[in-house]
Parts: sequence; C-alpha cells; structure tokens
Amino acid sequence: MAVLPLPSSFLPSLKNYTHKLFCDARTEKISLIPLTTTKPPRTPPRPILQLGHSVIRPYSEDDVECLAKEANNPKIAQWMRNSFPHPYTTSDAEKWISITTTSASPLRDFAICRLDNTTAVIGGIGLKTRDDIHYRTMELGYWLGEDHWRRGIASEAVSAFAEWAFDHFEKLVRLEAEVFDGNAASARVLEKAGFELEGRRRMAVEKSGTVMDALVYCMFRRET
Repeated sequence: MAVLPLPSSFLPSLKNYTHKLFCDARTEKISLIPLTTTKPPRTPPRPILQLGHSVIRPYSEDDVECLAKEANNPKIAQWMRNSFPHPYTTSDAEKWISITTTSASPLRDFAICRLDNTTAVIGGIGLKTRDDIHYRTMELGYWLGEDHWRRGIASEAVSAFAEWAFDHFEKLVRLEAEVFDGNAASARVLEKAGFELEGRRRMAVEKSGTVMDALVYCMFRRET
C-alpha cells in the first residue's frame, strides 16, 4: 500500500478529519485510516479561593479520574452519609461532576485541589441549603483524601470557605456541620476553623448498621 500526495486544493476539506487518506497503488482503491487523537488538557476553572495549602475551585469534566482515586477510600466513606458512595467509581465521579457543573447558579459545591497543581483534586467542600423557616441556615460538608490528612489543609479550607459563604450569601446567618460520634479528627478540623460545638443529637444516625450520636457544630455571621 502506498501513500499518494493530495492536491493542495483538496487539503482544506480534510482539516477537521480524524483519519488519514490512503490509496492502494495496485487497485487505486482509496480508504480512510483512523488516527489516534488525544484531547489537549483544558485549563482548570478559575479558583474561588487560593490558600496557603490548597486551592478551592469549581469541578471540571477533567477531574473524573482524580476525584474517583481520592474518594475511593473506606476510611473516608465511613464518616460520610450514604449518598457518598463506596466503592467510589469513575461513574460516580462523572455523575457528581455533572450535578455540580449543571446545577443552578450560584455554585455551592467545589473541589479542593493541590496548591502546586490545580488540576489535581484532593477533596471536596460544599454547602447544602435549607428551606422554609430555616432558609437562613446552610450546612457545610467536606472531605479530604487520606494522603493529605494532618497537614492543616482541611481546617484552612473550612475556615476560608465559611468566610466565603457568608460573603456570597447575604441572607446566610448560620452555618452548621454534622459530625458522627467518634470522628474526632473532623471535630478538631471544625474547632480549628472557628466552629463551636452546639449540641449532641443522641442516636440520630445509623451508618453501616451502627446507631450513633451526631455532634452539631455551628458558626454565625459576625456582627458588622
């Protein structure tokens, strides 16, 4: 099989093709051979917060593999609600990213990324709205990949994100976070971030067959 040159007048019509054009010199039969193509990496979304240890930004479709890798950990899932799947597959990551990127504005769920590589997702943080008479309250939730624990990343992210929330939602007066009893590390993160323990909801949750208490932490808008 021989590759035959094409007239220059024919080339513009092929500029968007993903195939090479081959011609068999013996039969003069022309065929298209698929090319191997790779998508160029996209620029990550603009961060909402650039911190000392991490960057917080909207999710991107390019985050699927990284998100699934970091989130697929039973040590994380055991302290999360059942809506956080385990195992955490690339399909789960695709669904979550689709939800966050197509939800109504303003965005409330974000990726925590490495400071030196903003394409690398290492966790997530977000807000859940309340309605009716509780509309001035939001719930804050977060998680962080195990390789990034005990570095001050989570407490810094929670503190900065809480401040960002009060700045961007003018009706918000109260942030709260729920911690399962026994999750001392998450409780310390919230305390370092400025949240206060408000109370204990006894036998409030069941996770993996175990009934346990839930600790409620809160933060209020500062008076101006």
